Amino acid sequence: MGEQSRFKLFIHAIILLVLLLGLINIIMISKGKPAYIELFGFFVLLLLTLIGFIGYSKTWGERVFFFVFVFYLLNLVLVWYFIGPLYLSLLLLAVIGFLLSFPKRCHCQSESKTAPTISTEEPHSEVFDLPAEVVEEKKTKTTSRSTAKTKFTPGKFVASKASNIYHLPKCEWAKKIKPHRRTWFKNKEAAWEKGYRAHSCVE
Repeated sequence: MGEQSRFKLFIHAIILLVLLLGLINIIMISKGKPAYIELFGFFVLLLLTLIGFIGYSKTWGERVFFFVFVFYLLNLVLVWYFIGPLYLSLLLLAVIGFLLSFPKRCHCQSESKTAPTISTEEPHSEVFDLPAEVVEEKKTKTTSRSTAKTKFTPGKFVASKASNIYHLPKCEWAKKIKPHRRTWFKNKEAAWEKGYRAHSCVE
């Protein structure tokens, strides 16, 4: 409970105490049947007041106070109509209490109807630790791809400068040729023109 609500509860307590004491005074002045009715009304208002104090921290207590002040105002009007005197000071206090405890509108529905705000912030990237096997596998795949590209980019066939046979780059014999001795051909015709013949790996 905040400081403002505590202060409000204190004001309610003072007003209700004065009103209940005033009601006791009305009961003592009244005679016969009206006195019994006023006594019954006093106990009802006292019970509602206690319930209001219990539930004040849960926000529904103030609504109970609102009904206490409504019933009290109604009671004062009935006393004035049937018995005679109008208690202006009690009436004024009951009106003040009524206004203080008047239920406020909840803005929950209007807030929910408003369009949701779109966040302009960029989403945060999350970093996941991959297992060592997956990282190693990715590395081998990328290296194999890069080596395959380097092997196939110069031409479709490869031969050694020290021999007259050309191979497919994936051939085991082609892999044994040292890089500085390799000769590349774009097609079979280019190899034939240079005097090279096809290996069994070439279809």
